[in-house]
Amino acid sequence: MHKVIFFLFVVVIVYGIFNAIHKKKSTKLSIDSTHSACRRVQKRQDILADELARIDTPEYVKKYIVHVINHGSDTLGFKGGIMEGGYADREDAEKIACYVLELSGKKCPHPYPKDAAMFYTSICGGCHGNDGKGLGGNYPDLTRKKLLGIEKRETFLKAQLAKVAQKSRE
Repeated sequence: MHKVIFFLFVVVIVYGIFNAIHKKKSTKLSIDSTHSACRRVQKRQDILADELARIDTPEYVKKYIVHVINHGSDTLGFKGGIMEGGYADREDAEKIACYVLELSGKKCPHPYPKDAAMFYTSICGGCHGNDGKGLGGNYPDLTRKKLLGIEKRETFLKAQLAKVAQKSRE
């Protein structure tokens, strides 16, 4: 009988020690998971804030214009329809982007070649107009201080940043 009681006593002690160790690990895992989630939220917040801080720079806008020229755009919903990508080759896209920057009142990071206006007129002018005003609203106005695509991206980034900030407060 004493052996049974002693055995049960040992089992209870071993069980208690096992649970104490297991609980500590579980708490540590939970804390590590929480810290990891906080770091991911902070990293996302930093990425969004960084892009938002650069969104009005000539470098960012030029990169956006080159992307649209090369890949097209279907997010603006103009009467003229979707802009297909690839109307200009990649080298000409860089020239055209610098010219469009000038239309919207910005300076290109690198001076554009003199033939950029010719490329713009021959490739883009048919839809956007030689003056860049978008042919009476049928196509995006490229003379706006902030291009419509950039404006939409900025709105999106601000909304995402607000969501991330809300999640970090929860």
